[in-house]
Amino acid sequence: MEISVSRRDFLRTGAAAGGLMMTSSFVAPLLGQETAAKSKIKSVILLFMEGGPSQLETFDCKPGKKTAAPYKVIETEVPGFAPCEHLPNIAKTAKDLLLIKSMSSREGNHSRASYLLRTGYIPNPTLKHPSLGSIVAHQMGKADTDLPNFVKLRGAPFSAGYLGVDHNPFVINRPGAKIENLDYARGVDKERMDRRMKLVKEMEKDFAKDHGDEAVEAHKAMYEKARRLMDSPLRNKFYLDDEKPETRKEYGEGQFADACIIARRLVEVGVPAIEIVVGGWDTHDDGFKRCADLCKQIDQPWAALVRDLKRRGLYDSTLVIWMGEFGRTPQVTPTEGRGHWPNNFCAVLGGGGVKTAQVIGETDEAGLGRDTGGKSTIKDPVSPMDLYATFAAMMNWDTKKEFEAGARPVWLVDKASKPVEKIYK
Repeated sequence: MEISVSRRDFLRTGAAAGGLMMTSSFVAPLLGQETAAKSKIKSVILLFMEGGPSQLETFDCKPGKKTAAPYKVIETEVPGFAPCEHLPNIAKTAKDLLLIKSMSSREGNHSRASYLLRTGYIPNPTLKHPSLGSIVAHQMGKADTDLPNFVKLRGAPFSAGYLGVDHNPFVINRPGAKIENLDYARGVDKERMDRRMKLVKEMEKDFAKDHGDEAVEAHKAMYEKARRLMDSPLRNKFYLDDEKPETRKEYGEGQFADACIIARRLVEVGVPAIEIVVGGWDTHDDGFKRCADLCKQIDQPWAALVRDLKRRGLYDSTLVIWMGEFGRTPQVTPTEGRGHWPNNFCAVLGGGGVKTAQVIGETDEAGLGRDTGGKSTIKDPVSPMDLYATFAAMMNWDTKKEFEAGARPVWLVDKASKPVEKIYK
């Protein structure tokens, strides 16, 4: 049975323990659920580009066409994989990546598209689906671990929906900086905290009378998990003080670089789900300069992450995903920007289970994705739903299991979706 605990009830009990967990990023360290199925993939790193990265300024450039940016492209050893000139390090890793040029959906609104790309479902006002990280944590996470099973580096929290608060992300807004509420409160040591926890258990006896044993067990599980994290030496994996200077230099500077190093550190100790968010891709104005700056921001750290995982023998068991909510219009605005364009956009995969060194899909010469009659000109389109069905197949998710959300049956992936076998076979 799935257990879900309200934030209000949790915080009410948490206050009695001396404010152990009082921020939304700390109240839901994750508990995992092992499944019988096994997969080559042990961890997933999602690099989510918030705002909608332009395909024409990244991986589907159209040099020489009216719709193109004033960029050069970099030809690589992989036919069709020719990123813009501002992604030179990624170009060097082409053989370790798979490019999908033909992602396509109908959602051009930021909120709806972000939901779709994060969950594999179109938004429903009466239902909250879990994000990719929460699904991975639920399917691949373990309860007997000190660290959360889903860590989100930057960005707003995204609920685990019907999977319950156990699978919500542990959010770190400033990667590498001191994490608030991870230490005991001033004047509280381990012995004193033990006494407070005993008091909480006594209070929960009365709480159980009104709310039931399930809610109490959920409280207890979260507190135990949080306490283990507070006392664990593995909490140092969230910091970079012991990283070698040459490693820091390889990844470069900035929060995205720091987040990528932390992601690798978390993979090393078995954290199954990590999401890194990079905002600023909503380039309606001054898009050429802004996209160039954003590409430079992600290029070195992303490529270093691939190399570092390979060097440590972790790339084959780590699925790395780069994507955003949609692409940008082929037409350029008078202010050198582009509007929202869900008709065709790009995603890049690498690592565990991926058949790399290939490009899936193709768009027309101008990147319009449709002819004058509105008919699609995209070759081998891939929907977000099918992408999630692909993830499910690669990681052996239990897609047949029914969950209950608001008295209705729901599944981890859309039942009408189909895996894109070219990605992994």
